[in-house]
Amino acid sequence: MDGNVFPIRRGDMYVLDKHDKHLLRGGPDKDMILVSIFNPPLTGTERHKLDDPAGSTY
Repeated sequence: MDGNVFPIRRGDMYVLDKHDKHLLRGGPDKDMILVSIFNPPLTGTERHKLDDPAGSTY
């Protein structure tokens, strides 16, 4: 990740391409609610690895 911070507000769309490394955080006093759409669909073997420099695997 390059250290850039972009606020995401209600109604925004956040799109990733080509396995872009990213980190989403909610606010200090509110839960984050989101909908994730994957194409191609996930298979169930995907794992999020926040402590691995290589990131998550899909």
